[in-house]
Amino acid sequence: MSFVDQEDVIQMFEGMMKHLFKELKGIEFDTFPRMTWEDAMKYYGSDKPDLRFGMKFVELKVDPDKESKFAEGARPEAVMDVLPAGQFSVFDDAAYVAGICAPGCAAYTRKQIDQLTEFVKRSQIGAKGLVWIKKNEDGTIKSSIDKFYSSDVIAALSDRFEANNGDLMLIMCGERRKTQKQLCALRLEMGQQLGFRDPSKFVPLWVIDFPLFEWDDETQRYYATHHPFTMPNPDDIPLLDTDQGKVRSWAYDCVMNGVELGGGSVRIHDSALQAKMFKLLGFTPEKAMEQFGCLINAFKYGAPPHAGLAFGLDRVVSMFAEIDSIRDTIAFPKNNSGRDVMVDAPCAIDQAQLDELQLALNLKQE
Repeated sequence: MSFVDQEDVIQMFEGMMKHLFKELKGIEFDTFPRMTWEDAMKYYGSDKPDLRFGMKFVELKVDPDKESKFAEGARPEAVMDVLPAGQFSVFDDAAYVAGICAPGCAAYTRKQIDQLTEFVKRSQIGAKGLVWIKKNEDGTIKSSIDKFYSSDVIAALSDRFEANNGDLMLIMCGERRKTQKQLCALRLEMGQQLGFRDPSKFVPLWVIDFPLFEWDDETQRYYATHHPFTMPNPDDIPLLDTDQGKVRSWAYDCVMNGVELGGGSVRIHDSALQAKMFKLLGFTPEKAMEQFGCLINAFKYGAPPHAGLAFGLDRVVSMFAEIDSIRDTIAFPKNNSGRDVMVDAPCAIDQAQLDELQLALNLKQE
């Protein structure tokens, strides 16, 4: 849409979703709540948090001096007041220590906790371990780190979690962003085990203020979080010259039950600002023209402020149908082998097509 800003797009899409839910599910929503990307990561470890249940992250230690200067997003505030140093090297060496409080799970057996530990140590998650604290029904506290910390410290940790009798606290540590994502996987698993992820319950959310850039340690440079055409938050444009990691974008995602239903951004329409973005991302003027010449040339004629949103229709339909997978709601589903059985693809390619594209097939078996 032309001559619009972030608020226009949000109101348009939100209005459509409210109408659909009222007509199809008989559910009426008030205004969709909004959450910054930083808060979504801080409290849920995900840019599409599932808010059907609580178990928000509780930070026990955040040490900005132990993490990369160029970590994704703004540098965090230090949290160093709960864990005494010099008693447990695993926590001492970590930049970030946080956990969740699972209500009513203090009765979990050692076998069940070991299964949770194996869950977070799977290659898909990649954690090294899991620390637990139980606050039993009688108020006594037992922990896997009893031998490292005094009973007063363990009690203080339980208080930080605001744990009730019968609750189980699960704690992870490491690099901040990596550990947040691992803790997110654990939170979702506990939500599933406890029956909190009810498919008939719907909790919407807008996630806003995504970082404009993300740092890559391997190449030692910034990349665009979404794409090079995303508009920076006007308030943060001065930071482009001083602290790129703090620059927020005018990007937005509509999230429901841990699923992104639609997302988009306001686009840059000023040629000078777009040229600056290309330069910050390492493009020479020649390389920028080679890859994005059609856009650069269009700017010469003037471009209106514009914005939009990509709508995940198949995901919305699956949510209305209360189906976990979108395979049953997309037009041309693939099977587990990546084959589209409806149109019989992929299929054999004619040699004439290969010749036209100057491609050759290597049919030798390894």
